[in-house]
Amino acid sequence: MGLRTIALLVSVVSICSGFAAGEAVAQQRFTSEYYLPANTRAWFSIPNLQTLNKHLDASQMGQLSKDPALKPFIDSARSQMRKWLDDKGVKFEFSIEDFDDIDTGEISIAGVLPQAVDGQAMAGTHGIVLMADGSKDLDSVRQLIGRVDGQLQKRGATKELLEVNGIEVTKWQYPEKRKWVKHKKVSFQAIVDGWFLVSNNDEIFRQVLRRVMNLVDPSVAGNLASQESFKYALSRCKLNAQGEQEVAADVRWFVEPFGYVKLARAIEIENEPVKKMEDDWTAVLAANGLKAIRSVAGAATIATNEKEAVFRLFVHAPKDKTRDAAEARMLSILDFAPIDRSETVPPAWVPKSISGSFTAQWDFSKALAGVGPIVDSFLKEDGAFEDLLDTVKNEPDFRVDIIKLVSQLDKRFTIISETVKPLGVESEKLAIGIQLIDPMAEADQTIMIDSIARAIRGDLIDLSGFRVVVDDRTEEEFEDEDDFDFEGGLPFEEEEEEDKFAGGGAGGEGFTLFEKKYIAIAKGHLFVCNDKDYLKKLLTSKDTESLDGQLDFIVMRDEISKFVDMKKVRAIRFGRIDKVLELNYDMIKKGELANSKSILGKAANAILTEEGDGSKTPEIQVDVSKLPDDYESAIAKYLGTMGWMTENEVGGWRITGCVLKK
Repeated sequence: MGLRTIALLVSVVSICSGFAAGEAVAQQRFTSEYYLPANTRAWFSIPNLQTLNKHLDASQMGQLSKDPALKPFIDSARSQMRKWLDDKGVKFEFSIEDFDDIDTGEISIAGVLPQAVDGQAMAGTHGIVLMADGSKDLDSVRQLIGRVDGQLQKRGATKELLEVNGIEVTKWQYPEKRKWVKHKKVSFQAIVDGWFLVSNNDEIFRQVLRRVMNLVDPSVAGNLASQESFKYALSRCKLNAQGEQEVAADVRWFVEPFGYVKLARAIEIENEPVKKMEDDWTAVLAANGLKAIRSVAGAATIATNEKEAVFRLFVHAPKDKTRDAAEARMLSILDFAPIDRSETVPPAWVPKSISGSFTAQWDFSKALAGVGPIVDSFLKEDGAFEDLLDTVKNEPDFRVDIIKLVSQLDKRFTIISETVKPLGVESEKLAIGIQLIDPMAEADQTIMIDSIARAIRGDLIDLSGFRVVVDDRTEEEFEDEDDFDFEGGLPFEEEEEEDKFAGGGAGGEGFTLFEKKYIAIAKGHLFVCNDKDYLKKLLTSKDTESLDGQLDFIVMRDEISKFVDMKKVRAIRFGRIDKVLELNYDMIKKGELANSKSILGKAANAILTEEGDGSKTPEIQVDVSKLPDDYESAIAKYLGTMGWMTENEVGGWRITGCVLKK
């Protein structure tokens, strides 16, 4: 179900129309990347929809989606998602499921950005392309075309028949109530050599059509497949362990990050009545070397080799081919340090009961040394970052030596989450543990805690013998019998403005990732936690039963290690899907999703709830009446574990992961 929904969303972005038919003399068949132009910035491909559906049905998630008790919820959630997309201006006539009964080959969607001047896309030159190989069942494709054709006519779209290179092409022009729109929405559709081809840009449509008609040599330059970054990144995403035969991918994708951002921005501009004057932050990032990341590609297969899923993602950032000093500096910032194999990963303090954990290596001092020019660029002032460091160090109210503090951080950090019962709004506990240099003198630890307290204007309390900095953004009274007064507290009178996380719930309100922060030093780590009692548990536990010794973690680690070179691993992620989803399931069932404080909950809330009228609180708009009450027996039994590892390579970073059955 999950990948079908993803495929639906990707298709939805581009498909705003129906189709028309025309055929050409059959040529040799290639996959879509050989037909798409070289300036394709984003590409998503399902090699065979029927195979994907078969694999999804064989997975535990697929079995869960077919549970009769969940059908009303799934149907209403899908309806609410479409309504949400309509509200965003994304309308469509059919879903990817309409192809389920058609014997299709590949289905792909691509975003193309042909021209740019001074870094900005030229209006009208960008476009989206949909390609579906219907060569085995053209009659069914034509029937689908007919159904959508009727829907478009009811919407008031006008139809025009064209001929392009001897192929019958249908052009649809859509009714537009917005008089300020400069580029009317159109689409061009045809069947060419069994490929069902759709695009909203005339020139791009003609380019792809010509290639489908005439391509004989797949190695010819000028297409997406010929691009160096595309070829290299996809080659590193082959789904096979060392020495094993490659497993065919069920989905593949490719994104050129900066080109994609320009494409998305160009589409946004054409939907704005007045062009907004704003800084081009992408140009600042590009000028500071982030263009060293050439592309991101990936592949995944479902329900293969007794696994729910196996996936690979490759970030192409060739360290041996940097274009300039800015790129070299950026790659230095992003240079993840090797994991010391003598250390436990994850560290011993991570509880066995967690929902998920992420451990990575990063050289904080090297990163700090490289961010100065980037900060200067954003502030548009040379030396601004250095001045900031000096001010923070010498200002009497702060007196924080950031360079010294960062130098005392070791190269490993771990992030964990855990859902604590009884379930409620604040059940999700989050903590970050940053390893400190060893040895670190007790006096230096005291200086670090005091410096953090001054820097964030926090209170200091005693928690079971540990000095803890408290940063409470909720305006709640903080009461604790162990609290003590540090001579009236720190001399800060101004209220610090609340940092908002750009969430976008139904009510449009932001939220902080850590509404409360509790910061302490223990066990050789600097801890940041969102809950006082949970931090106390981490600080005082004896670490006798940590995650590292749990069977499900060991199995996951061993499975992924078959696919990677452990000497190159720089990060490890582990998650228990049933525990990750339990809280949000409970809040959906109780109709309390609008109150969720988790990132996942906020994302679901944005789609599945509707705003109140001011006097009314946001309400979930999906059918939850028949959702099973017993989460463990009805839902959790289908949800296993997931994990991935990141390898550091000369050409970039390769992420390999899998989902295991319950």
